[in-house]
Amino acid sequence: MTVAEEKFSKKFDEAASNPKYRGAYDQDDASGKGMTLVEAKFKDTKIYLLADRAEDRIYSAKFFAYGGKVSVAIGETLCTMIKGLTLDEACSLKGEDIEAYLRDDPEIPAVPESKNKSFANVEELLKVVQQAYPAAKAVAEVSASIDKKAVKAVSSAELSMAEQAWMGLNKEDQITQINMVLDEKVRPALMSDGGNVQVLDVVDGEKVMIQYQGACGSCGSSLGATLSFMEQALRKDIYNELIVVPNM
Repeated sequence: MTVAEEKFSKKFDEAASNPKYRGAYDQDDASGKGMTLVEAKFKDTKIYLLADRAEDRIYSAKFFAYGGKVSVAIGETLCTMIKGLTLDEACSLKGEDIEAYLRDDPEIPAVPESKNKSFANVEELLKVVQQAYPAAKAVAEVSASIDKKAVKAVSSAELSMAEQAWMGLNKEDQITQINMVLDEKVRPALMSDGGNVQVLDVVDGEKVMIQYQGACGSCGSSLGATLSFMEQALRKDIYNELIVVPNM
């Protein structure tokens, strides 16, 4: 071989010597970002993709290559080029596209002729990616569904604990909590119109017995909008099953 035939481009040398995308992703990486993890291997190169399920677009890619500097440069360049592409766009790339990307001069090959055959592996690797993606996406969707159910289960458990805490209070403490909410959210409006409300009793932790005072006693909304507003405030801040019953 001549000296010219052994020459590599500067872009090739940089990709082979200082790869930024060498490494791997695992299922935790994908789940944490809400992505699909695709793993594909052909001969001496393995690639890991994180893809957005909604758009089938590649968020990021990493690779491992075991075939020397040519394989490393190809893996690095492939990961660089496919980032941001859809799966279909990425899988349409060919080895010649990678080689062209690595050229310093469009008219001068990036690698010696004897190394060109390595670029043919790109298309085969991307075929494996395309074949693996549907199953990988299905796994990601199932995982996301399970995660949502887990979140709902945790929320339900927290609500149940709040209910238990409320039911565990004695009547005096329950009335104190109710009065705190009324003082903050209900009584200021009532008092501005010359009225007020007194908590008489709490029955079975669910029924709040009240007595309207002042102008509220003769107000038509005391059994409508005012009562509804009071009930919603108590349900939101204390316990969702509370019922407010005026003493007539």
